[in-house]
Amino acid sequence: MSRRSWYLILGLALALHNGEEAVRAARMLQFMQSDAPGFLREVYAGITVSELQGSLVILTAIALFGVVVAAGFSAAAASAFGMMVLAALLGLNAIFHIALSIQAGAYMPGLVTALLISLPVSITLLVRARHQRWVSARAFWAVLPVAILIHGPVLSAVFTLSLGLMRE
Repeated sequence: MSRRSWYLILGLALALHNGEEAVRAARMLQFMQSDAPGFLREVYAGITVSELQGSLVILTAIALFGVVVAAGFSAAAASAFGMMVLAALLGLNAIFHIALSIQAGAYMPGLVTALLISLPVSITLLVRARHQRWVSARAFWAVLPVAILIHGPVLSAVFTLSLGLMRE
């Protein structure tokens, strides 16, 4: 399978995952506002279902735009690196869903697609990228730290900005 195909599969996995969260937004908010650790309860305090759904649409659109651009330049190392970071980000998010669900002892929206789609696609893409040397070894080992940075402060900032757009 070509890189372009893997990029599009990754985009589909992300869209399905965010779709599960959007469809179950009311339950997601209830979980994040009551069952999640304190720092997450603070982040989700005061958010409405429609704001969460709108934010998910914005975040998904941004990511899918990146996927389309990367697919258009699929042979470029920068595209490969970006999609590997997105795969790692989606994998980290899946692990986050699993850990929160275990910690709370409850279903968290996004868990089903995290287990069945996001994690397997992420791992498979990253393994394939490593075996086929889509990027240098140095770049490959930079993927996880970059994904961690994005999953933390960068994603938080984009989420906050998207909420601001929803509230205007």
